[in-house]
Amino acid sequence: MTEKGVRKMKKIMFAVIVAFILTLACQFTSYATDGNTLLESCTAAIQKMDGKDKVSGVKVGYCYGYVQGLIDMNAFYKVSGAPPLFCSPQTISNGEGARIIYNYLQNHRERLGEYAGILAVDAYVEAFPCSDLKLSLR
Repeated sequence: MTEKGVRKMKKIMFAVIVAFILTLACQFTSYATDGNTLLESCTAAIQKMDGKDKVSGVKVGYCYGYVQGLIDMNAFYKVSGAPPLFCSPQTISNGEGARIIYNYLQNHRERLGEYAGILAVDAYVEAFPCSDLKLSLR
């Protein structure tokens, strides 16, 4: 291959890499945080748990990220002396958490346009209320 051909090939490879990176960035950016996106992601997580093979790993991870983030945040509240947002059992799997969020969103479809973080907390507050704490982020 000539030197001119090598430069052309490098330019093409660079363009392909840039296009790939931009595609990934757009995919992650498209996961703006509203209830519709969270419902879609937790639906994918449940489908994956139920054995469906062709499910987006990004969507599953997005839902599990919310689940684990809520559990970690609540644990931090407890150890820092702040009242917990919800009173869940010590062991809750990401799968159980995904189902809690999914069920909440299915039962409160009128709220799907709201911020996903608030909806996820409200799902846990409803599922695991603390007897001495009434909290809703609505």
